[in-house]
Amino acid sequence: MIDPITALATANAVFQGIKTAVNYGKEAQEVFSQLGKWASAVEDVKFCLTQEESKPSIFKKITYTKSSTAEAFDELAARQRIKEMEKELKHMFYWGSLHHLGADGYKQLIQIRRSIQRKREAQVYQQIRKRKELIYNSTMLSIIAVLLMAGWWMVQFLIDSIKGV
Repeated sequence: MIDPITALATANAVFQGIKTAVNYGKEAQEVFSQLGKWASAVEDVKFCLTQEESKPSIFKKITYTKSSTAEAFDELAARQRIKEMEKELKHMFYWGSLHHLGADGYKQLIQIRRSIQRKREAQVYQQIRKRKELIYNSTMLSIIAVLLMAGWWMVQFLIDSIKGV
């Protein structure tokens, strides 16, 4: 798993590339490509910040490479830097080099991002429901199969008992 500082450094480097591309008047397609890379790097940072540590095995020794204060500062710095980059990006859309897209372009970007997030959340919930349904159906099928086998065995036992009399 990538740590938040490395992910933030990647996002920072890509963001600097965006600023350079915008300043040199690169084609919109190239700028949007850079924006896509930056958004992916920011999502990596956010994922790292929200990801809980995996539970260690009961036999594995627990060690921490950083103090809790150092981790808190790293997380705070990452969150602050992302906020600054998003503010700077908004500035580029409203008054900077991307002003030709204007406020409507920025608002549209935010709306599309929210729409995609809602779709992804719906997919996750749908997958969870399908898993639960699969487990329920598998359990019921197993119970029915066991009951049918037990019933079949009892019928065979009764037939053999009657014939044996």
